[in-house]
Amino acid sequence: MRILIFSGYNHILQSAAALATACHAARRGARVLLVSVGPGHLAGALLGQSLGPRPLELEPHLAAMEVGPVDEIGGRWDDVRPTLRGTFANRIREIGSDELPAFPGMDAVAALLVAEKARQTGRFDLMILDGPTPDSLLRAVALPDVMRWLLRLVFGIDRGPGRSRLSQDTAIIPTSLIAPNAVAPLQDLRIVLEEQRARLDGLAGTRFRLVVTPEELHLPAVRLMLGNLGLYGLASDELTVIGELSEVDEHSRRDFSPETGPVRPHLRVGPLPTRPTDRDTWALRGAALYRDSEIFSPHAPTRPAVGEREIRLYIPFMDPKELDLALVNEEVVVRLGQQRRHVLLPGIAEGGRLRARVEGEVLRLWVE
Repeated sequence: MRILIFSGYNHILQSAAALATACHAARRGARVLLVSVGPGHLAGALLGQSLGPRPLELEPHLAAMEVGPVDEIGGRWDDVRPTLRGTFANRIREIGSDELPAFPGMDAVAALLVAEKARQTGRFDLMILDGPTPDSLLRAVALPDVMRWLLRLVFGIDRGPGRSRLSQDTAIIPTSLIAPNAVAPLQDLRIVLEEQRARLDGLAGTRFRLVVTPEELHLPAVRLMLGNLGLYGLASDELTVIGELSEVDEHSRRDFSPETGPVRPHLRVGPLPTRPTDRDTWALRGAALYRDSEIFSPHAPTRPAVGEREIRLYIPFMDPKELDLALVNEEVVVRLGQQRRHVLLPGIAEGGRLRARVEGEVLRLWVE
């Protein structure tokens, strides 16, 4: 099952693009699940359909639902809580789902939990996410790094179930002083978050599409967001511009032209009415937006798989002058502007030497 994420700074345009794409893909034979995430839900209103937390079959190849992040994560917590064991875990087990906080990026985390359930059913070929916002998505993909940093700082755990002497010496509460299974629930949570982020990686078939207006297209924030998400592995094959081609300035056309290479997304420009209507009309709007072709371009760039001793980060609009690398506790810390990503390369722990090279807008890291 592939995942296609629509996000944008204009919520109604974002929802319209996601809905039109879902209806168009379903009419072309794909089994589609449209999922609306975030604090506000517009897909159902644009469709004139009442949606809930369970998939509602709208037609043979199309189902839709609305996700409440707090309820979705709370339900998952209620499933996991009885399995916790140990003195420290017992304290955590006492926390009820109604006590869980609303943390940054929870919209995207809840959507990924739904995506995993949908994948396991085998009922869908494509899941289209209406949301979350770009900022919420960025916080979600950075969350595993925050958890790893916290576990290393407080308990001295570097990665997986292991620990290094350096981290143990500097830990606030080293695990050598407490029961071995005391931090297992936190470690399991970190691993789950990293697995969820891996499902967003471009290599897993996930695509991210930012929906913008021609006026927003030339703003620096659009290019900055594409670069930040690329740092965390999200692939953007297209930038959906709702408007006329004549409204797109020449500078933007050059920035997002096919000649820029495989890293930057290409422009898809077209009008898209947002007036609420029926599924047939939304399918026609989607067909017009995609010129009655497949929603995934056959010429979309592919990313070669790399081994565990090598990783390639495809970062649109990357400025090498803003790039900084550091080796901290056997992790590679990649800093780009105000963003930081912690990368694990197992070869470093085995005594290998870190190598790095910038190839256009691709950062290649490997161990030899």
